[in-house]
Amino acid sequence: MNELLRVEVKRLSEVAGLSRRQIAEKLGISRKRVGRLLGPETTRPPVPMLIDPYARLIAEWYAETPSLRAMQVYQRLRGYGFTGSYATVKRATLEKRERKHPAYHELEYLPGEEAQVDWLEARPYYGFVYILAWSRYAVVRFYPRMTMEFFLEGHLRAFREMQGVAHRHRYDNLKSVVLSRTPELRFNPRFMDFARHYGFEVKACTPGRPNEKGRVERLNRDLREVLGPITTLTELNARVEAWCRERNARVHRTTGRTPLEALQEERLLKLPALESPPVRVVAAMVTKTAFVEFETNRYSVPTAYAERAAEVWAQPETLEIIIHGKTVAVHRRLFHRKEKAETPAHRAVLLERTPRFKLQRIRQLIANLGPESAAFLKDVEAEGEDPTAAAYRMFRLLRGTSKETLLSAVREARALRIHTVKYLEGLLTPPREREESVQPQDGRLLSLSYRHRELGDYDDLL
Repeated sequence: MNELLRVEVKRLSEVAGLSRRQIAEKLGISRKRVGRLLGPETTRPPVPMLIDPYARLIAEWYAETPSLRAMQVYQRLRGYGFTGSYATVKRATLEKRERKHPAYHELEYLPGEEAQVDWLEARPYYGFVYILAWSRYAVVRFYPRMTMEFFLEGHLRAFREMQGVAHRHRYDNLKSVVLSRTPELRFNPRFMDFARHYGFEVKACTPGRPNEKGRVERLNRDLREVLGPITTLTELNARVEAWCRERNARVHRTTGRTPLEALQEERLLKLPALESPPVRVVAAMVTKTAFVEFETNRYSVPTAYAERAAEVWAQPETLEIIIHGKTVAVHRRLFHRKEKAETPAHRAVLLERTPRFKLQRIRQLIANLGPESAAFLKDVEAEGEDPTAAAYRMFRLLRGTSKETLLSAVREARALRIHTVKYLEGLLTPPREREESVQPQDGRLLSLSYRHRELGDYDDLL
C-alpha cells in the first residue's frame, strides 16, 4: 500500500507538476507525509533572467549617476537590445534606487564670512531670499521676474538694509551666476562685475549637496508655510516684510539670540561710495513703425529712429532705449504680455507728414496713454467739449512735460471731478515771468559819472 502511494505521489509531482500542498489535497494526506514519500527536496537550478547580462552595465550607470530613474534605465537598455518589460527593470533596480539618508558635518561660520542667496518661486512672482550665515539675519523681496536686473536689485536692497556686504556669497547653480559647469565652471560675467564692485567672493554650490546652503533652504521652507494666498505684488511684499521684521527680532533656536542683535556683530565689508545700477542690457532692433519689442511688449521711440539697432537697458521699474550711445526713450516697464507703451511726442514728426489724419491720430495717442486719459476724454465729451480738440491741447502739453506727469494731472482732475483741459494747462504750464525792470528810488543814481584818473595819481597815497 505504501509503495503504491509513493509511486502515485511521485507521478503527481514529477509528471503532473503538482506542488506538495496540491498533492496532499488531492490524495487526502498531510503535506509532511507527502514530503516523506518524496524524500529530500532537490534544489532546482536558478532560471536565468533576461536582465542578467545587463547587470554590469546597470551598475556602471548608477555609479556615474546615482539618481537614475527606472524608466531612464529601461530606455537605455532598449538601445542595447533588451526585450524585457519595464516592470523587470523596476524590480532589478529597486535596491539601487532606494533613497539614501546621508549624514553631513555641521557647518560653522565666522561673523561676516558668508551669505546664502536663492530664489523662491511663488507663481506668478519670485522671491529673492538673502540670509547671513552667522547671524541668520534675513532679507526677502518678491519681484515679477527673476532676471538679472531683479537679482541685482535684491542684493542692493539687502546691502542697504544691513549696511554692509558679506565676504563670500554662496549660490545654487542659478543662470544669473553660473552659465555652465562643464567642461569647467563658467560664471556670468555681468554678475562677476557686480561682485567685484562690492568686493565679495562668489561660491557656487556643489551639485547634489544641499547641506552647503542649508541656512537659505531652511528659510525657504519657513517662508512657504507663511506665504498664504498670493494677491498683488505690493500686498505680498508688505506681508513678507512684516514677517521678516518679526523673524529678525525673534530669538533664533540655534544661536539663542535675535538675528537683529547678532547683526551688529557681523564683520561686513563697507559699501562702496557709488552704487552699481541693477541693469540688464539686451540688443534689439527698432521696427518700421518705431517700436522696440521686449518680453513680448512694445515700446515706442521717435519716428526718426525707425529700423535702427538699439540697446534696451532693462531696470526693475523703467526701460531705457539707447541708440548710438544716446538715450532716445524712457518708459515705465510693462509686465503683462502683448502690451504697448507709446509716447505721443515720439510721433510729432510723422503727424506733420500726414496732416489729414493728424487730429484723429493725436486723439488715439492720448487715449492710449492709459485708462485714466481715455476716461478723461469721455468725461470731456460728456461735458460738451470736443474730445479731439481736447486731445490736441493735451498733446501740446506733452512738449514741456513727461507722460507720467500728464497722467498724474489727469488723475488729480478726475478725482476732483474737473473735466476740462484748462485745469490741466493751469497745473502744467508754468506762469510767464513778468519782465519788470528794477528801478532805484532816487533816479539821479542812474546818471552818475566819474572822473578818469591815471595810475600815477595813486602813488602819493602809498
